[in-house]
Amino acid sequence: MHVCIVGAGVSGLYSALLLRREGHKVTVFEAADRVGGRIYTYRFTPQAKSEDIYFEAGAMRIPRSSLHSQVFDLIRYLNTHASAADRIELIPYILDHENNLSFFQNRKGRLHDKTWAASAGLPEQYHNKTPQELLGSVVLPWLSLLRQDFDAGFQELLKYDEYSFRAYLRSIVGWPHEVVEFVELFCSQSNQYDLSFTEIIVQNLDFDTEKWATVRDGMSRVTQSAASLVGSNNIRLDSRVVRIATLANDRVEVTAQELHQTYTAQFDKVIIATPPSALHSIIDRPTWSFMKEQSIRGMHYEPLYKIGLHFRTRFWERSTINPCFGGQSTTDLRFRWIVFPSNDLGSNGSGVLLLYSWMADAAKWARLSRSERIRICLHDLSKFYADEPEVDVYEQYIEAFDILWSAESAGGDAMFLPGQFSRFFEAARKAEGPIHFAGEHLSKHHTWIAGAIDSALHATAEVLGRSTQPETVKGTKNKLASALTPLGREFLTLDDKLRAQKTDISSRRYKACVIPEHMNVQYVEVF
Repeated sequence: MHVCIVGAGVSGLYSALLLRREGHKVTVFEAADRVGGRIYTYRFTPQAKSEDIYFEAGAMRIPRSSLHSQVFDLIRYLNTHASAADRIELIPYILDHENNLSFFQNRKGRLHDKTWAASAGLPEQYHNKTPQELLGSVVLPWLSLLRQDFDAGFQELLKYDEYSFRAYLRSIVGWPHEVVEFVELFCSQSNQYDLSFTEIIVQNLDFDTEKWATVRDGMSRVTQSAASLVGSNNIRLDSRVVRIATLANDRVEVTAQELHQTYTAQFDKVIIATPPSALHSIIDRPTWSFMKEQSIRGMHYEPLYKIGLHFRTRFWERSTINPCFGGQSTTDLRFRWIVFPSNDLGSNGSGVLLLYSWMADAAKWARLSRSERIRICLHDLSKFYADEPEVDVYEQYIEAFDILWSAESAGGDAMFLPGQFSRFFEAARKAEGPIHFAGEHLSKHHTWIAGAIDSALHATAEVLGRSTQPETVKGTKNKLASALTPLGREFLTLDDKLRAQKTDISSRRYKACVIPEHMNVQYVEVF
């Protein structure tokens, strides 16, 4: 079988690797001049020969949670089959550091300072509680339910899917408006609580993880390694699909506009592994079912803005007041979040701070030029460091790179509005004849690499007429059958596979199938 895959992000590359493993031929069309989609490691000009200065303009971290175990399985698969130069090494990602501070109404303080509520003028019954404690009082019971049985817990979430998280906090919990705004400011982004209740609870589940990982030398190494295994002869870069037509024999004809030619070929199946916004560039395509078309029009994507500021030194680590070795600080400044790098900790060279905003906070950057955005970010960052006279942000600054993902074909990250899980999810991922669909928006874990992989596994299984759920064959002991095995899971023993299927989700005792720190790819532990 010859399968066309539209999009060379994680979903497209994962689908291609699965199909090639199962003995099929693939052709991957990618409109951009690089693979990876929203995995995008940007590299700055090094200030010394030994430097490799980068920041993650896209995905930047992987939770070590059983919900994300297929990401580690993929890395195991790549390290087993890729060349030595393409092998991937994981390093710890630091989500929080003890010296990370919040900045609120021109005052710095500890993230978990119990006086923030009083200074914000909240009603007295909400004083002496941190924003995180207030949020936890609402979400932790739901997280416990999901950890007991994710699928069953998700069905319970859907009973409130028509609520926004804000409406749930107001109508069900009974919080005043100012308390909702206070918690949203410190724990999220402006207007994010207007998203689906279901969405916000699942996002909190993903973030309630103790240990995290990232990739040494950049997350793009994952997609570059995957692309090398798919084979450059099977990936057509700078190739924008402009026409998809279903033929009478149930084959599909695909036409792509390339730099110097128009390319047309016929395929047995097609997997569209792009966000809905990218479908706009396919000028001529079939009209699909009513709810499919509605989901393509309506699925909500949140704006994302990231800027990496390259500085002469890692001054945030050398602070005499609060040296930060990784982690993040939340602010009410225009860039909203500061992310301190987890790579090259303590090095003597230059470094990059990542400023990060999404939702309404990100959308406001769109009308400004890049030079204006940089000027505002430097101004606000200097306010954050105003209490540290030894830090001169302007003198330290070298260069910047930023990306507004809503202006890219990706459109940002999928984050559903109230009711969209209930009405769009199944319709959006349903195959239309020989055409199948993949992407993180078609998973229950939006914005995560694990979601992209989960949807790719589902779509590829549909193409092959296989299941994604292992079944125990009657009359045999612990024998798994029927399922399309995820990449990398084939290296586990039968007992490991069964345990992995039954693993619970824990924020304190993660039980994901992970690659050990010493990176011996043939040695696997189930924690």
